[in-house]
Amino acid sequence: MITCTKICPAIAKHIPRAPALSERERDSLIVVAIFSGLGLLASLGLLLLDRGLHGNWF
Repeated sequence: MITCTKICPAIAKHIPRAPALSERERDSLIVVAIFSGLGLLASLGLLLLDRGLHGNWF
């Protein structure tokens, strides 16, 4: 495991600190993540179902 004794403070002073996310912003990010995950799951399901179906989608 890497210990940060000399390097981390030297790097940290050059990187600006980001403000903490508000509860409202965090909740909106969670909604987007869930929506994206469900979309990916639906796409995967359609791809798996398409293996057994004959014909073209377009």
